[in-house]
Amino acid sequence: MEMLKSLNNAMEYLEDHLCAEWDPGKVAEIACVSTDSFLRFFSYMTGITLTEYIRRRKLTLAAFDLQNTKEPIVDIAIRYGWDSAAAFSRAFIRQHGIAPSVFRKRGGALKIFPPASFHITIKGAKEMDFRIVELKNTPLFGIALPYEGMGYETHEDLRNRMWSAAYEDVPLKICNGVWDNPDDTQMDGIWYGVWQGERSYMIAREKANCINDPLESFTLPGGTYAVFRTEKGGNAWEEFPRLRDLIFNGWLPTSGYRAKSDLLIEVLHLWVEKEKRRKERYYEIYLPIEKA
Repeated sequence: MEMLKSLNNAMEYLEDHLCAEWDPGKVAEIACVSTDSFLRFFSYMTGITLTEYIRRRKLTLAAFDLQNTKEPIVDIAIRYGWDSAAAFSRAFIRQHGIAPSVFRKRGGALKIFPPASFHITIKGAKEMDFRIVELKNTPLFGIALPYEGMGYETHEDLRNRMWSAAYEDVPLKICNGVWDNPDDTQMDGIWYGVWQGERSYMIAREKANCINDPLESFTLPGGTYAVFRTEKGGNAWEEFPRLRDLIFNGWLPTSGYRAKSDLLIEVLHLWVEKEKRRKERYYEIYLPIEKA
């Protein structure tokens, strides 16, 4: 429980320093991990960067100040780190959907973000299908979209949009296949979802499984990977967040390893035929690691 206490102490430090200069190194020191490890851990556990979390917290507290005090808007803006009332107003509108001056006069709904804290919830002992493998450099080809700065609420939002036929439908752009057509097996097999930190997400396949050109290329770097596998039959939008939680909150802190980079590889084993896909599909996460 010491690890949990250290993490929550770090969050309390952040909360106490929202209106002052805060030091990422100091936060990591309180959490008893390296700065990079804390930033990656926070991002994977919450779905947003630490910087974005702090911005949302500031705008939450600023809204409360507008609601409960008569301070000038510019004073509130400066207290929470904005250089001008105009810049503060733009940020306030992006989060809350209403201008601060209008909110003060008329009130309205807010999009607030409570302080983050870490807890352990046990819903039954879960075994993890886990192994460590050595990979060679593996060229992949596909389509990537940026995540950072694009307004997605979580990683799941970007992934779901790229896989959805109603939005980007990236798999169809890679293979020209059709889901749920037993006579068309182009989509069968292994698909990769490549997260490069907070920067981007890429849907990709190995060259032999791609039909279209040109596609973006990415080389999955060789090295040591921890591999975690789900049971069969789940949905990606449910299984990947659960698996990430088990990895970063359960396995990694006590494993004797650390993440070697901000790379995270999701592997999807899929079939075109609908009933087989529902029963047989499963997912893996490949995490590059090194000894702590």
